[in-house]
Amino acid sequence: MSNKQPKAGNEQDSNPSTTSTDDVNVTQNQIQNFCLRRTPNMGVDDVCNQPEYQQSTSSSSDTTRSGSSAQLQYMKAANDVRKINKGLQNAQVNLEVKNLMIVTKLNDLFLVYLTRELVEWLLKNFPSINVYVEETLKDDPKFNTEGIYKDAKCIENKIFFWTPQFVKQHNLFFDMVITMGGDGTVLYVSTIFQQSVPPVLSFSLGSLGFLTNFKFENFKEDLPRILNHKIKSSLRMRLQCTVYRNKSNDNSIDLSEDSSTISPPLATVPFELKSSSTDQTMTIFSIHHVLNEITIDRGPGPFLTNLEIYGDDFFMTNAQGDGLIVATPTGSTAYSLSAGGSLVCPTVNAIALTPICPHTLSFRPIILPDSVCLKIKVSMKSRGSAWASFDGKSRTELRPGDYVKISCSSFSFPTVSSTDEQFIRNISRTLNWNVREQQKSFTNLLSSKNKKNFVKENKAKKEADELESSSSDEIEIQIKDKNKKKAVNK
Repeated sequence: MSNKQPKAGNEQDSNPSTTSTDDVNVTQNQIQNFCLRRTPNMGVDDVCNQPEYQQSTSSSSDTTRSGSSAQLQYMKAANDVRKINKGLQNAQVNLEVKNLMIVTKLNDLFLVYLTRELVEWLLKNFPSINVYVEETLKDDPKFNTEGIYKDAKCIENKIFFWTPQFVKQHNLFFDMVITMGGDGTVLYVSTIFQQSVPPVLSFSLGSLGFLTNFKFENFKEDLPRILNHKIKSSLRMRLQCTVYRNKSNDNSIDLSEDSSTISPPLATVPFELKSSSTDQTMTIFSIHHVLNEITIDRGPGPFLTNLEIYGDDFFMTNAQGDGLIVATPTGSTAYSLSAGGSLVCPTVNAIALTPICPHTLSFRPIILPDSVCLKIKVSMKSRGSAWASFDGKSRTELRPGDYVKISCSSFSFPTVSSTDEQFIRNISRTLNWNVREQQKSFTNLLSSKNKKNFVKENKAKKEADELESSSSDEIEIQIKDKNKKKAVNK
């Protein structure tokens, strides 16, 4: 994919008394380059201990060699990381789209015709782009590939077809994805792109639409602006969920829509995951990257789940109830919200832990930092199995002794942003966030005589309020004029 990600801009000190602005810029550039290359799984303390950072701070004044120099370095690194994060959030990406993928909600006949209209328009206005649609449409008479070529007067083969297996084998092939559907269609894109994801542009053609930010009726104005100019991409955090299975539980059940597209082959499991499990009785069963949430519940079993929760190998609590939801900020508006979890802005990197009908009323939802590695284990004392669901697309049985490790994924989910305030707009539009009904007028209950008196008195009150506000404005103007005259006289 030919995305050109600009580096975040440096913020220079505007104070003229600064002794060496160039040194500050060099330091920020070194930290910035290091963070962009190597910080997906590192914290601020890791930045401080790197040679790039140590070298940048070693040329400073002798006062940094005092006892507080380590703390100063730590604070400076934390501030620089925050600046870099802000710069990345405001960065704009220049897309060079050659291979465009369209994902359509196929069980809606109307969307098939809209997809046909979009493809025909793309062939006419962007003839250099190769358009990929789902293979199901290849022989569909409603889509009618040959008819599109004829209507668009296209003499080259520019319409191709993709399958989940093709996407899995060509992970970096596509430059952009357009979804035609609702939030479920966007989640499906996250499911088939289990590693690197191209920027996703989502048209709102579903029911709610937390993740679909563009209106299809405006696609002829929006697409040229996006394809020809730099765009702002929102990097949505995903969770990496690694299922560890007790070797004695190898006969557990895995229910997936398409198991070949859910998890990468175990041969591609990162070395750090292979080497992190020192318990020879456990084996890695599958790895999932989820955009919304992982849900661990009791499934069809009649018993409460008995789950042990660990954070960075520290035992946090034992959860008994219907289950747990571990959600991303994107997923905080989905199942987690229905279970009583908090709303989290997608630009905040955090993990939301929400219990489902807990046995103790004191077990409340909690927001954890994205640096924490959660481990949720089915207790050996559990009376039944638990079931892990990943974005609602697949389900795996967890028997006593099995556990799931959950951490921030290295592969974020980039979505094309429509406006800077789209999260607030979305929750206001879809949830009626903080909307209340205004006080109603009861004048219809008055008799005609009392209604006339009420209208007369109400009109007089409004005129008095307007007169009072205008007089106060005149007094303020007079005071400002006097102050100006005094300043001139001095």
